[in-house]
Amino acid sequence: MKIKSVNQRDFGRLENMEFSNSDIENIVDDELLINVHCCGISFADILAAEGKYQDTPPLPFTPGLEVSGVVESVGSAVKGFNIGDEVIALSKWGGFSEKVKVKESFAINKLKGMSFDIAACMTINYGTSYYALVERAKIKENDKVLILGASGGIGLSAIEISKALGCHVTAMASSKDKLSVCKDYGADELVLTKEDNLKKSLMEFKGSKFDIIYDTIGGLYTNDSLSFINWEGKLLIMGFASGDISSIPTNKILLKGCDIIGVFWGPFARGNKYFNLNSLKGVSDLFNKGLIRFSKPKMFHISDFLSAMKEIKDRKSVGKLCLYTDSFKRR
Repeated sequence: MKIKSVNQRDFGRLENMEFSNSDIENIVDDELLINVHCCGISFADILAAEGKYQDTPPLPFTPGLEVSGVVESVGSAVKGFNIGDEVIALSKWGGFSEKVKVKESFAINKLKGMSFDIAACMTINYGTSYYALVERAKIKENDKVLILGASGGIGLSAIEISKALGCHVTAMASSKDKLSVCKDYGADELVLTKEDNLKKSLMEFKGSKFDIIYDTIGGLYTNDSLSFINWEGKLLIMGFASGDISSIPTNKILLKGCDIIGVFWGPFARGNKYFNLNSLKGVSDLFNKGLIRFSKPKMFHISDFLSAMKEIKDRKSVGKLCLYTDSFKRR
């Protein structure tokens, strides 16, 4: 079957990708074919396109890990979905397309009343944050949480989930406009990152130390954040938006008695043999109770994917960015 998708035949530069015709293979027994309406964009898409992702996908490559759409066909062994169902899915790459194949176990029914754009964009961010904070860090009421890079899509999801669970949240971001968004999402304290220097900024802030530090930035930020963690606190390694991977001084870990937890959530994580969608069920429960909200993402037509990806790469984005197809426009 011929479809249009974002295609890349050489890693290295975002400009190596193009929106062009491609072939999609027939589904197998346990798969769904989804007519894609929206696809969320994550920092992992940029890293993969540049050949910097921890688990480099094979070429030719199509980015896109989280989609929403309508089931177009089902494999013979599929029991939980029917043609015409509105779904959310983790696509294990390939989502920047008009259609995508996914395993039945990586899809759930879209909540009634939730738009396709919000549905696509809550999956990676909120699923990852719930997994990191609830399942790995065992967050509890009144914990003091510091979120680095708090104005990005995943940072905002961490703010909401932490607040929903009764925590005190401090958000760090690189501009007053970004911090204003963090405040809208419920952050209690706001810290402006000055001169790209976490240690200086937090020392001027004169806030207390933190039980949980949620680090999406990496590099020197990771090292410096250890000076501000409580005894037996937890540092969550979420990603490397700075482009640098830290060499963590182990003496600080000893002196703080702290845990460093690597968070890599999703079926695309090699070795994650027991992956399930329990995190998304937890997120849906918080949403249904009115404890979190999903804001509208900034939208780009799929043919304008490069503008969206550059905005994330250059750290100019606030909140989530989303691609939409012609199928979305027709609804």
